[in-house]
Amino acid sequence: MDAGNVPSTRRAMRRARWVVLIAAASAWLAVACTSDGDAPPPTAPAPPVEEPAGTTAVGRDVELVLPPRTALDPSIAERLSDRMRSLSEDLPDGVDSLSVRLPEEPAFVPDLLELAAARGAALACVLGPDVAGIADRTADRHGATTVCALPATLPELDEEGDFEPTPAVRIDVPVTELGVLVGTAARTAVLTAVARADPDADGPDADGTDPDADEPAAPAAEVPRVGLVLLGDELPSDRLREGVLTGLAGIEVVEVEDADASPLEALETLLAMGVQVVIVDGGPGAAEVVAALSGRSAIVAPVDILAGADTAEVVLGYRLRWEQVVRVVLDSFAGAGHLEAPVLLGLGDDVLELEVGEDHPEVLAALMAARAQLATRDDPRAPLLDEGPPAGAP
Repeated sequence: MDAGNVPSTRRAMRRARWVVLIAAASAWLAVACTSDGDAPPPTAPAPPVEEPAGTTAVGRDVELVLPPRTALDPSIAERLSDRMRSLSEDLPDGVDSLSVRLPEEPAFVPDLLELAAARGAALACVLGPDVAGIADRTADRHGATTVCALPATLPELDEEGDFEPTPAVRIDVPVTELGVLVGTAARTAVLTAVARADPDADGPDADGTDPDADEPAAPAAEVPRVGLVLLGDELPSDRLREGVLTGLAGIEVVEVEDADASPLEALETLLAMGVQVVIVDGGPGAAEVVAALSGRSAIVAPVDILAGADTAEVVLGYRLRWEQVVRVVLDSFAGAGHLEAPVLLGLGDDVLELEVGEDHPEVLAALMAARAQLATRDDPRAPLLDEGPPAGAP
């Protein structure tokens, strides 16, 4: 080698070495900026987490995401959470654990369901109205986890009579039928109250005068009116309301259409319109409504709202027994079927709790007749027809 070329050769080697070092540093920085694996830069949307549909989640852990705390009256939220957690004391064989999540806000519901599946839960379920879409998205992203939505209307039947496949399993419960029973109780109570207040209500004309009498007759009887304060809870409000109106067939129903009115403002409006019975659901503010009703109107409300309430005007306390529904889901998942098909629970599955007020034996009789009539339906998934008041209602 020519001695005169040594410095230039060494300079070339140093340049080559710097090129290698710069290239290595650039590669390291690229890896450091995407430390989450192959995740794209922050400006690009993250791809879905896809897992082989045939894989099996590690363990047999179950996670349940409840409706957000802000979507329920506090008494409903706490008791629902307590009942769900109590199921972990007696899990079926094949289920290792049950974790219950009570989100603070609606935005946390899909995140908690996604997190449960990402952590490898064998079964992840979400409870509340309109949760089927959330459950489907999580099921599409995590094939190793069985995802279920409850309550959710069952999928359509195909030409062979089988359910159309859905990413998440649907668990349906008798929401509309519960509404029918709630409406039947209110209808029976309001008709009984009006009849007791004026047993001769059919005598005078509607204007309060009797053409065959020398003296003006007493004022016409009160018009039976039932007020609705449906604030929205864990039940699909459209299905519950459909059932309530079916049970109230023939009764004047009063609602406040002002979406900005507070629950107490809505109640005062209803009372000013002369309602004799008020139906309340388990939405935020329901407990305050029940407390304000004491001594002013008969009440139909969830059992948990009425617990501890100082009122003697209770017509009916009602509740959908979610702990029984989830127990059926756990048993189905632990069994051979692994919760592969939709689940439909009806009136005969002990999922409804109805507590009739002591002063309303007529309501108990009407509910028994209505429940028997509903139980004879050929297809409980078919929409209810307005066939008038259930048999046995006055």
